[in-house]
Amino acid sequence: MPVFNAKYLSDEEIWSRIDKIVQERDEVHRLLAKPEVSTDPCRMPELAKKLNDLNPKCLLFHELRSLVKDLRELEEMIGEKEPDEEHELVSLHREYLDLCRDKALQVYQTLMEMGLLPEEVEDETDLAILKFIEYAGPEYAWRLGINIGLDVAESRRRLEALLEKGLLERVPGNMLEGYHRQKDWIKHMNHTYYRITREGRHYLRKLRRGLEDLSEG
Repeated sequence: MPVFNAKYLSDEEIWSRIDKIVQERDEVHRLLAKPEVSTDPCRMPELAKKLNDLNPKCLLFHELRSLVKDLRELEEMIGEKEPDEEHELVSLHREYLDLCRDKALQVYQTLMEMGLLPEEVEDETDLAILKFIEYAGPEYAWRLGINIGLDVAESRRRLEALLEKGLLERVPGNMLEGYHRQKDWIKHMNHTYYRITREGRHYLRKLRRGLEDLSEG
């Protein structure tokens, strides 16, 4: 069972980013322990401020790791017990599961606020791309960039990111027939086109329903 209720990233990817923050905190702590740094009026205040910012975050990460460890140990213990001995452990497991979920949500939100989970968020440009392709049909990077207002490199980068999330899929030009709504649209066989997936359409529908609910409220 996943620890983080992430949209796209796996637990392993999120823990990897957490580890990098902890390593950064440890490195700052190590530098501050050096006499030549701790007495430096330029470096010391900046590093001390950084350590003060990272310490509570790392404490939060440590608390989650401890809860996850305890939860896994409980699960192992439950598997080893006889059915009539499980009741108390199962009750304790539920309690730890709730604690773990709450703490994981705090960690996830902290990482989002730090800007360390950009893959989990679609910004306005991403949404504009999805909406354009949903309406107009499959498009390739250069033409999409013209319509959305992006250079071709940025257009391609965003298309690939949405592709990895499963919101778009690639389709060769020679596989396209009757998709596009523009009468003067011409296929280019040598281009890679991107079209919206079922998941992408579902995602946009959810967003629209959410906006409708807000307006009605």
